[in-house]
Parts: sequence; structure tokens; C-alpha cells
Amino acid sequence: MNAATQIALAAVNVGVTIGDKVILQDISLTIKPGEFVGIIGPNGAGKSTLLRGLRGMGAITSGAVRVFGQPVRTMGDKQLARMIAYMQQEVNLGFGFTALEVVMAGRYPHLKWWQNEQAEDYEIARKYMEFTGVEALAEKSVQQMSGGERQRVLLAKVLAQETPLIFLDEPTASLDLLYQEEIFRYCQSVCQAGKTVLIIAHDIKLAAKFCSRLVLLARGSVIADGAPEDVITAANLEQAYGLHSAVFINKVTGNLDIHTYEAAGTLGGRPAVHIVGGGGSAGHIMRLLHERAYTMSGGVFQQGDTDAEVAAAFGIKAVIGQPFCPVSEEQARENREKILTADITVLCNLYYSQQNLANLEVAFDAKKLIVIEDTVIEDRDFTGGKASELYRKLLSLPQVTVLSSSQFTEQIIKDRL
Repeated sequence: MNAATQIALAAVNVGVTIGDKVILQDISLTIKPGEFVGIIGPNGAGKSTLLRGLRGMGAITSGAVRVFGQPVRTMGDKQLARMIAYMQQEVNLGFGFTALEVVMAGRYPHLKWWQNEQAEDYEIARKYMEFTGVEALAEKSVQQMSGGERQRVLLAKVLAQETPLIFLDEPTASLDLLYQEEIFRYCQSVCQAGKTVLIIAHDIKLAAKFCSRLVLLARGSVIADGAPEDVITAANLEQAYGLHSAVFINKVTGNLDIHTYEAAGTLGGRPAVHIVGGGGSAGHIMRLLHERAYTMSGGVFQQGDTDAEVAAAFGIKAVIGQPFCPVSEEQARENREKILTADITVLCNLYYSQQNLANLEVAFDAKKLIVIEDTVIEDRDFTGGKASELYRKLLSLPQVTVLSSSQFTEQIIKDRL
């Protein structure tokens, strides 16, 4: 096999112009067999136009597309249909067609004009209906099916075409999450078997979870192309979608996750907030304030603690200590400096030991202090009573307000901090 045929699809400087409007410009892609490529981007970015152009269905005004080394423009309709199966976004299914009849339509590129379907064609159709879990619906009218069932029937039809390339234009649109994940899993499975799938996806996180590669389009151009973790970055999302976000690996799911928030300055003069936390007590508060575009700092959080990970994900400058070690004098000093420069300090519902007692002591230096109290201090004190004594003194200061987590959340939502 020569180098050209090892490339499933190649697009070189592809452009599409309709009238005076440039839809796509200078799109270049090289896609190998077995890749699962997600095409993402905002509405109007040119995703569907690109997919149709790569399939030879739309007029490309510049550049060239090759499928396994052969120019698409030189290929006939049936030849293309034996190489690329295409599932468009809106599919109108004729009244009365059964699931089996719809799937059997995928066999047409392999039949001569005079030839009827053979036993082998039915065997192939039923194989892919079983693969997508719709074999029991073979004789059921597609008009009587749910959206998820219909999409799986259409996917079986595309697979029954038995092409090396599969193009899917938002096949999961309007489907429940369960069906969306099913479609992506089917695609992932056929790619592992050697086929190549290009899918237009509106759900960025779902695409990042399943696709081996992402292509991010915006304003008719490729913004980024590569592994999901290289494409889905805060800078790329802002450039493509105008979206302000934090991108991080979710420790619970192990998947790429995205947290959106309002841009700093969009809501007026926000006070600077320092959060004293640790042990997972500050994560929710940091997320809440981050969504509302507050400038924040934090500490002292231990390395590996979820609070430290949330701070890192949101780009919050925090004082980080070593795991299972007491807060050092240097860390306490740095924490105090951040408190002194903050307009408001939030003391979270911390559990206290000798290792983190310094986090309680520095709270006395706050200009304005909000104490989050969801549990009485006696239940959180593992210092022999020293933390309780300091805590009660702290609460007697005039600059201190005590709130539960729910009360604090309510104040933030109502913009009363």
C-alpha cells in the first residue's frame, strides 16, 4: 500500500464562496484510516458545508479533496457511495417504510441497476441492525419509532453501506443523553475496526470524551486540529465561541470538563475575595464566585486536595501546602498577605487540627469576614478546644458575618456580597 492510499481523506486549501460570502477558506485536513474525527464549532462556522464539500455534494470553489488518493471530482456518484456513507442532519423518511427497508437502502451502491437485493444484502442489513440494537424493529414503521430508535436505524443504514469512510452530520441532535452516548460508542467501535468516521457534534464534552481527534471551526477557518485535550482549551473556546471557561480533567469521570463563567468586568465592580479553605470545603464557593466573575485568591490548600485542584482549574492564585504537613510560617504569611489585599475573606466550614490551625488564626486580619458555618465548631475541632476558643473570639468581631452555605449562595445569586 503506497503512502497516498494510507490516507483515508485529504483536503488541501479547500474554500467555498457563495456569491460574495466566504463560507470556508483554506481548509486543509489529512485523515488516516481508523480515526474518529469530531468537527465542532459555533453555529454558522461552516461545519455542514465542509462535510458536504468533502463528500462531493457541495460546490468547492477552491482547493481539492482526495479519498484514498483519488480526487473526489473525478469519482461518480456510485463510486463515491461505495467509499463514503453520509448521514445528513435532516432525513425525511417516506411514509410506511419499515426499519429493514430503510437499512436495506444502504445496499444500493453495491447493486447493478438491474439487480435486486440478494440474501447476502439482507444478512448484512440484519447484522448492522443487531449491532445498533434495532433488529427487533425490523418490521416496524419508522414513523412509529422514537427519535433514538430512528437515529439508530439510520446509523444501521449508513453502516450497511459498508464504506471505509462514514460522515455524520449532528446525528445526536435532539436526542436524550443516553442515545447520544450510544451513537458515539457505535462510532468509536467501528473506528476500532478500521473505519474512519467524521462527525459534526454540537456537544463539545461528548465529542472530547469519544473522538480521537477534534477539528474546531470558526468563521469558516480551522482554529485548532488535534487531540481533544489540545483543541479544547480556554483560549480556543474563547476565540471560537466567545466563551469564557475553565477546562480541566474531571477527577470523578476522568473526562475533559468545561466550566463556563462570565468575563471579568462584565458585571461591574466586584470586590476581591480571598477564600480560606481546605479539605474540599472551598470548591463549591470557588465555582460559585468564578461563575459570577469575582477576582479570587485562596489558601492554604494542601497539594492534591480537591480545593487545590479546583483553584488550579479556574486559574485562582492559591497558597498550596504539602499534604499531611502543618501550614508553614511562610505559607501562613503568604495567606495573610492575600487576606490583607482582599476586600472580603470567606472562611469555609473547615475541620481544624494542629496542621491547619494557622488558617483560623489568619482570619482575624480580614477587613470583612464571612464565616461559613454548616456544622458547629465543636464537631470540627480536633485541637483539644483551641480552635473552638479562637473561633468564638473571631465571631465576636464587628467585621464578621456568619452564614450557612445556602445563605451564602443566595446572597451571591442576588448579588449582595
